[in-house]
Amino acid sequence: MERREFIAVGTAAAVASATQAFAQATGQQDSAAKMEDMHPPLYKNLENASIECVSTGNDCLRHCFGMFAMKDTSMAECADAAYQLVAACNALASLAAVNSSHVGPLAKTVAMICDDCKKQCDKFPKVKECVECGKSCQKCADECRKV
Repeated sequence: MERREFIAVGTAAAVASATQAFAQATGQQDSAAKMEDMHPPLYKNLENASIECVSTGNDCLRHCFGMFAMKDTSMAECADAAYQLVAACNALASLAAVNSSHVGPLAKTVAMICDDCKKQCDKFPKVKECVECGKSCQKCADECRKV
């Protein structure tokens, strides 16, 4: 076998091997995509809104605790509402993530909790954490009502 033939055969083998590997990888990706489609999330927007509420609620709680440390209890009702919000939205996000059949009934309750928290947040329009939490509460309550 001459050098040119050896190079040609080697190149052809490399191309064939790469093509086969690409076909297998594409087949695996197609298979993975099909498996994803089998169980799509039913409540993705609600899950995301709930997660955002947990985050902003925790920010609000941190601010309230800071106020408590300074012996200022003017935000006690806000802290209580934010605590309940975080607990409820955590539960809702978890159930929404797994397409639970209990999302609907829980969403009704969470909407009420979000509304209560927003009312407390609205009392403190100059506190950034409360403003952000109030916006998240409104968004989450709206998503809850869609379910």
